[in-house]
Amino acid sequence: MASLAAQVAVPCPLCNRREAWGWGCENGYSAVKCVGCGLVYVSPRPADDMISEATRTGQHRHEAGALSVVYAPSRRKLARYEARMRRVLAGELGQDPVSWLDIGAGFGELIEALRDVLPAGSRIRGIEPMAAKAAHARARGLPVTSDKLAQLSESFDFVSLINVFSHLPDPGAFLADVRRLVRPGGTLVLMTGNGAELDSAQSYPDRLDLPDHLVFAGRPQLDAFLSEAGFEPYRRDLVRLDTASWAAKAAVKKLLGQPVPLVIPYRSRFRDMLYLARRVR
Repeated sequence: MASLAAQVAVPCPLCNRREAWGWGCENGYSAVKCVGCGLVYVSPRPADDMISEATRTGQHRHEAGALSVVYAPSRRKLARYEARMRRVLAGELGQDPVSWLDIGAGFGELIEALRDVLPAGSRIRGIEPMAAKAAHARARGLPVTSDKLAQLSESFDFVSLINVFSHLPDPGAFLADVRRLVRPGGTLVLMTGNGAELDSAQSYPDRLDLPDHLVFAGRPQLDAFLSEAGFEPYRRDLVRLDTASWAAKAAVKKLLGQPVPLVIPYRSRFRDMLYLARRVR
């Protein structure tokens, strides 16, 4: 197990109960499922200062060494983002320019995709806590900074959290803070998996990446978090990942020695969820 001195037992981030059962484990950390609301979360987890440091550096220490989540820019991700945003935002956009903030912008793939999706003249910016990623995005001419959420005061028509939710130690407080950045009637665009709808991690189609991922929600839990933060979901776009091509890629990674599960196509209940939620108060 990872050093117990560096771990903190926490209650459920959604309903605050401590009763939970084992759902999955990886890298010396355990993901547990709340018996009350069904949220899956890591407990014990790294202390808050270790989580903050890992967010800045992309390095998570664990019993076998370290988990690096820096990765690299992806043209495939850019293409997927553009296609999905065109589909999901159909009917959401007119001809007038909009303002968009991408939180956790990474290498800027979503921002680059949105340049071809949003109306001409739209204003797009991103913030990314990992300095190396933000610098790489800027080197490619993308407006990504390492500003902290607290430094932002303006509001936007759209604010996006793409694969950010699962990294949050306190999703409720974070979403409540994000709310002030969404103009009244504006839209939060949130993408995450529905891991909490799975019976166990054995059905998860990829690595859990613990403790980089701290929370796994499903539709009921995400709906609850959003409602409490003052958002009303009005569109949910669900995409399965366990396709034949995903299974083939997983098999190749397995042959190369990567710790990924083998995937049987079209068997998992896992879905990649993309929510549109309107600020209602």
